[in-house]
Amino acid sequence: MASDTTTPIDSLPNEILDSILSPLSTQDLIKLAPVDRRIYTIVLRLVQHRLAAVLDQKSSQELILECYPPSAALTTPYLFCDFVETSRLDGSGSTLLDPETELDGSSSSGSLGDLRSLYSRFRPVAQDENRRPRHRYPRQSSSIEDAEEEDAVVPESPPSLDVHLDEGEQFSQLVTVTNVVEMGSRRGQFLGHANVSDGVLRVWRAWLAAATTNSAAGGQGEQREAILWADAERHVGVRFRVSRKDAWSQPLLLGADEDPPVSYRLDYEELVVRTSQLLLTMERSESQVATSSGNDLMLVL
Repeated sequence: MASDTTTPIDSLPNEILDSILSPLSTQDLIKLAPVDRRIYTIVLRLVQHRLAAVLDQKSSQELILECYPPSAALTTPYLFCDFVETSRLDGSGSTLLDPETELDGSSSSGSLGDLRSLYSRFRPVAQDENRRPRHRYPRQSSSIEDAEEEDAVVPESPPSLDVHLDEGEQFSQLVTVTNVVEMGSRRGQFLGHANVSDGVLRVWRAWLAAATTNSAAGGQGEQREAILWADAERHVGVRFRVSRKDAWSQPLLLGADEDPPVSYRLDYEELVVRTSQLLLTMERSESQVATSSGNDLMLVL
């Protein structure tokens, strides 16, 4: 950042600087931040407000996740992701401003570097057509108790996937694709989409065994170690609850140092996305919709 030497920019009111900088994209704002101390302060505040707006539940944009073994690319459905919270991975909270905070540079705290440490947490959920079907017509109830039981909401189990390791195989790979989509007026209709991350989770045999033990003990484990990252930059990661499936019924002749075939069930607990990366992606998605020809897209993901 530039030095604290007074510049002509320092004489301009915050409102004028804000009106000049507000129309710029977040990517352009970040490039301008080092030019001047005042600009840096206002850029920081604008980015904080945009991060808060991204997490607005009223947004027409949705985050969807695809995670599957390469062999199941055509059969694995995508998952919608419900926003939970924004925080640092160590759980120390966030520096997000309230969207109603006055537009005053003195109210901003932290730095642009601090914002990179924020992650938005989402809960993956199955899309409607892949959830357990409900009774179209209620069964006849013989008593009030039966009727109340019929109307009771049964908690849905989290979506999951199976991982199988053959004899001696040390890891499995899961293709992991995360997209921001602009929802249309009809089910399955996307007006546009922008990719957040397209990577691969490598799931190791030793990690699965340790995660199974940790899940059985009811522990959370080390937060960072419990997340499998889909990219080297750690923009996107997935946290699973792991349980071992039934062992093979047929006896296997294996040496003491050989690994048997095993299968695990991975229940989705949460998807974590670097919030600054999510903001940039959502802006790209909005730009695509604004510059499109107006024809709706039916995307099969």
